[in-house]
Amino acid sequence: MASLSFVLVSSLLIAQASFLTTRDLLTPAFFVVIVFIAVFTSTTSFVREMDAKTIYGLKLLPIPTYAVFLAKSAFAFILIVFQGFLELLFLAVFSNDFGLFALTPVFIVFSFYIAVISAFASALVMYSEGRSFLIPMIVFVFTVPIITTLLRLDVVVFFLETLAITLAITTLSPYVLEG
Repeated sequence: MASLSFVLVSSLLIAQASFLTTRDLLTPAFFVVIVFIAVFTSTTSFVREMDAKTIYGLKLLPIPTYAVFLAKSAFAFILIVFQGFLELLFLAVFSNDFGLFALTPVFIVFSFYIAVISAFASALVMYSEGRSFLIPMIVFVFTVPIITTLLRLDVVVFFLETLAITLAITTLSPYVLEG
């Protein structure tokens, strides 16, 4: 419920700011909100499994650890896409700019990218005491290199970058989750 409130309030504030300054603010601000949503959803991934002590049950499942990681990433993707579409809808309504829906293809690819990153960050720091600080930092570190591609709205290049990072992180996930 808190994340849905965040989506509503942030879209209202961004739309208001775009009326006061420039309309060019909408696209970057929309993607910043998606990053915040990803940080929120990462706490529902491996961190919560660790807190509830169910991570050990996941490790005992007769499936590969990369499948567990991909399932957690898919769950994060569903949450991010749902909340992101609400953000997009609210932002379009509040700013009266329905051209924002042209961002949908890049938004979907970015949602998958950020879901994989947030699941990896959650898995990486699930044993750490400083997770509330580390998760946003890890998500930020992995988001900075793709900002230019994201803002160019180049879906094909961004899809290839997402595919590369997904393969790399999925390959690393068994080593992170075995710890």
